[in-house]
Amino acid sequence: MKNILFNQITKSAEQPDLAGTGKFYVVVGVIAVLFLGIVSYMVSLDLKIKKLEKKD
Repeated sequence: MKNILFNQITKSAEQPDLAGTGKFYVVVGVIAVLFLGIVSYMVSLDLKIKKLEKKD
C-alpha cells in the first residue's frame, strides 16, 4: 500500500506544470482574444447606437 502511494506522489511530481508545457500561454492567449473581441463588439455597438440617436 505504501508503495502505491509513493508511486502516485512521485508521478505527480514528475509532471510539468502548465507554464512549462506552454499550455499556460495558450490559455492566456485565448482569453485575451476573447476579451478583445468582446470589447471591439461593444465599441461597434456603441458607435451604431450613437449614430441612430443623432438621426432623430
